[in-house]
Amino acid sequence: MPRSFILAPLAKTQADQALPVVQTLHRDMTLDEWRQVAALFLQDGGDGGVMACEMSDGHIRGLFCYRVSAEGMIRVLTVPIFIAVGLFDAAVTSAAQADGIDLLARKLGCSTVVVDERGCVVAATAPKLDAAGLFGRLGYRRVGQAFVKDVAAGFGGEGYPVMGRA
Repeated sequence: MPRSFILAPLAKTQADQALPVVQTLHRDMTLDEWRQVAALFLQDGGDGGVMACEMSDGHIRGLFCYRVSAEGMIRVLTVPIFIAVGLFDAAVTSAAQADGIDLLARKLGCSTVVVDERGCVVAATAPKLDAAGLFGRLGYRRVGQAFVKDVAAGFGGEGYPVMGRA
């Protein structure tokens, strides 16, 4: 039976709930360590954030952390952490998150997206589901240890939450 999901900014009050997802990338991370990392991205007035993919059952199945920076006149959305987990729905979760990155980049006026491959985990039982395949299919090119994509800036709508079905 299909389940629905929503991709939206992670609230500070949900940060603890995301620890099991983060532990797929950093197995030994403690709750206090994750709170410190999340606080860096979730600080008020900061240049970044955390987007979470939450299933209709209330469980967080994926997330990505991001920062916005400027390189000259070009605004860049950098994603140092991208995690999607699930037995059979990680493909849908990861694709929704990747689409969410593009949407967020346009909303924030960024023309380039850089996803750090070292911070990517797509954990699933689905065969051949990996970050390189996912981002390659979505138009990203590999530059060193990153996936890079140019996006059209200037999206005017709010864009979140994004809803879908797994």
